[in-house]
Amino acid sequence: MRRSLPLSMFCLLLSACGPGAPPPPAPTQAQLQAAQAAEKLKMYEQLRAADKIDLAAEIGNDIVTRFAGTPAAAEVARTLPELQQRAKAGAEARRLERLWTYQETPDGKGKQYHASIYAKGSPATEGPQRVTLFIRNHPEWGQSTYLMRDESGFVCARDCTLTLRFDDGKPERWAATIPPTGEPAIFIDKNEALIARLLKSQRLSIDTEWKDEGKKTLEFEVGGLQAAKLPPAKKK
Repeated sequence: MRRSLPLSMFCLLLSACGPGAPPPPAPTQAQLQAAQAAEKLKMYEQLRAADKIDLAAEIGNDIVTRFAGTPAAAEVARTLPELQQRAKAGAEARRLERLWTYQETPDGKGKQYHASIYAKGSPATEGPQRVTLFIRNHPEWGQSTYLMRDESGFVCARDCTLTLRFDDGKPERWAATIPPTGEPAIFIDKNEALIARLLKSQRLSIDTEWKDEGKKTLEFEVGGLQAAKLPPAKKK
């Protein structure tokens, strides 16, 4: 007589031979975004720790924009505003530095040094509207500061003075000189004092009078002048 398996055992054997446990559910879109944001957060913190402000600010902005609502975005939002301010300040400082040009050229028995900056709004090409502020160190004539036009020149009374304003300060009268040799320039006599003030200022405005166009106020964004690139002053 054949013996049959109990029904419960038969069902158990059938389940053992069948497919395994069902796979876990696929991650949701929110979970995928949170994971991506977490990876970017690691990069953000590494760049911030390395003081790579511009890159960190760029990645931080991407996290809070593309992954809003994730824990990583909330974490970045605590430090990003201050980082963005620093990045903006750094970009502005670099822009101001690029406004200055530094040159070194042979001159007689030595070298002549120039630091120069165009007046705000000056055209990029040579012409009567372009005005340059120079800091010059000459091997024979020493240090001087002056304004130079590409063409024409300036008008100034016998007791020549110019009105200067540093940042939002009050107008100041500074002694000046028109060169007797005819160059389209006007020298600001107290050059060492002027350079010291420029190194502490962001903006300089100078009231001038032009031979061909009358009174003009010139503005210079001087905040990027670098003392380390100026040679030591030589006595005249």
